[in-house]
Amino acid sequence: MPWRLQEFLVPKTSVYQITMTGPIFPIRHSGHLLLENTAQGLAAPFDWPCSRTVELDAGQGPPVLVGPAGETPLPAHLQEFALQDLQQLAPQPGRLSPALAAALPILLAHAHRLPYLDLADHHYIYPFRPEAERNRDVYRSDAKALGIYQSEICELVKRARRTKERTAAEPVEIDFGAVRYVLPSHFGFCLGVQNAIERAYEALSENKGRRVFMLSDLIHNPTVNADLTERGLNYLQSDKGKPLANPATGNLWWDEVNASDVVILPAFGATLADKARLVARGVDVRTYDATCMLVEKVWKTARRLSLEGFTIIVHGKAEHEETKTTFSHAAHTGPALIIRDMAEAEALIGIIREANPDQKQTLLQQHFAGKHSAGFDPAAHLDRLAVVNQTTLLRNETLAIMQRLEAALAEKFGSETLSDHFSSQKDTLCYATQVNQEALAKALAKQPDFALVVGGTNSSNTWQLFRLCQAGLGERATYLQNENDILSLGEILHHPYAGNTHGKAAAPAASKPFLSGNLQGPVRILISTGASCPDGLVERIIMRINGLFPAGSIRSHRDVLAEQEALLKK
Repeated sequence: MPWRLQEFLVPKTSVYQITMTGPIFPIRHSGHLLLENTAQGLAAPFDWPCSRTVELDAGQGPPVLVGPAGETPLPAHLQEFALQDLQQLAPQPGRLSPALAAALPILLAHAHRLPYLDLADHHYIYPFRPEAERNRDVYRSDAKALGIYQSEICELVKRARRTKERTAAEPVEIDFGAVRYVLPSHFGFCLGVQNAIERAYEALSENKGRRVFMLSDLIHNPTVNADLTERGLNYLQSDKGKPLANPATGNLWWDEVNASDVVILPAFGATLADKARLVARGVDVRTYDATCMLVEKVWKTARRLSLEGFTIIVHGKAEHEETKTTFSHAAHTGPALIIRDMAEAEALIGIIREANPDQKQTLLQQHFAGKHSAGFDPAAHLDRLAVVNQTTLLRNETLAIMQRLEAALAEKFGSETLSDHFSSQKDTLCYATQVNQEALAKALAKQPDFALVVGGTNSSNTWQLFRLCQAGLGERATYLQNENDILSLGEILHHPYAGNTHGKAAAPAASKPFLSGNLQGPVRILISTGASCPDGLVERIIMRINGLFPAGSIRSHRDVLAEQEALLKK
């Protein structure tokens, strides 16, 4: 009889049970097994309680059953073992009981799921915190942090205009005299980024004396990531997945991280392989998992559509962390493929139209090598498609790609049966990405003289905002990281986007003219920021620009704030 994997939740204890048609293996939140020594070797305790079970689809392998299993405290005779510990013991005769030895490969195959067994399909790892539960003070603990995260000007603008989280309003124009700033109703931190930042600073605050790691960049903002590093945070790998080393030993952090360490998963989430690797080492990935629930929503959508028989097409940048995690989850359930833009959509359509199976495979490798799931068969897996996307792209580009693929499948199979071949699922863009773009469009309609878009050079959503400004203002739009990029009233540093380098080094920032030309009256500067940019940077940029004008031409900060407060009360 084949072994059957069963998972049981112990309520309120962060302990789970897994049974193989009989023995029940209690498992902690971190993936540690609780075992006892017997004459047959390490084994599950036979007296562990078990109650009802519910069968779940494990995605691959045997069925999975989940159910309550009793209360703690745990029996004192049990010992904790990480999966990696058991792997090392397995070759030694008599160290593992036969049941545990047979269970171990299945446990390893499901390692990425073990910390999340209590979550049903409608649950999220880290839901957005309600306003009453926000913990902003944890990252505003000192003067340095306040300079990064706090801005009186931004707070006033958001109080006045950001009255609805999902609906853009008219911009605010703030008059400093010689210069006026046009600020959109929506910019800066989204709820997912707020969640992630609070989680990271909480991890550092709550774990004094322990090593605290981030899997990779928490968010795509160098100022935030640098501040976390200064406060003691280490990174297991770069934003491109390159393993990083412990400077003291020269060893890769991945080879040193263990159960005594704290690991934070970023807002982009983590690939299944990275999660499984951490769980196998006994690392608790659940407690500080800061995955944005809107990213997780894309994973859930991809899984549902994959189980309905659709091949998942991920519209995104293959080198971006979020696209990697979404592809990882989609490919775990069924065939999946990443496309970057309309050009790659057309390449995919060429494969769909190609009649020769061998030529289909040749075209697949020519255009999508390394960007499709294992065993992808273009002759079988391109007849039913569903599109999900990286949440931080331009909405009109995703919609255009979806419409183009839909038209291609209608051409091949006929419009009468199109619903069988193309999912009508709407785009899975983040609402914050969309509303920031809509708010920026309203600000651009006010015809500012210049536009400054602030954010990390590897931030996809910030890049999309810059593209909108560039389309409207051309060379008068600048992509910068902080106030230090403003060299003078006449010169500014512009940063190229680092996400389009395809593995090559990004081009350096280059200087360009700033406040120049035949300007009539006060200069009007639009400022917007990406979803991972703290408001303090906006305030610092405003103060930097104001400080370059003659003192008598700029109104005082206090007077401007008082004026905005008065307008807010009307």
